[in-house]
Amino acid sequence: MGYDVAAFLSHQAVEKLLKSIFVLEGKKVPKIHFIDELANQLGLPENILEDIAELTIDYTFARYPDVSEQIPYEEYDENIAKRKVNIAKKIFESLKPRYKSLEDLNK
Repeated sequence: MGYDVAAFLSHQAVEKLLKSIFVLEGKKVPKIHFIDELANQLGLPENILEDIAELTIDYTFARYPDVSEQIPYEEYDENIAKRKVNIAKKIFESLKPRYKSLEDLNK
């Protein structure tokens, strides 16, 4: 149980990461939740855009149950949740060079 929440939080983690990169690079942070649009504005490579596309739906579907005929918690299972979390981890790892300066501050 809570697999839909794991998917939603995977999206949220990536959204916050992308917005932090805007700040680190001295850019104005867009006031949107569409991680695909944020990624495009940051000029991310195609392979990352493909991963981000996998998480994009989860913001709306997992958070707002009235956008679909299905009930989110019934549509997500452990395998889907693990896949979403792993995608988020992969995005974080791929973008590490763009936020490494934050890690250096904490040392």
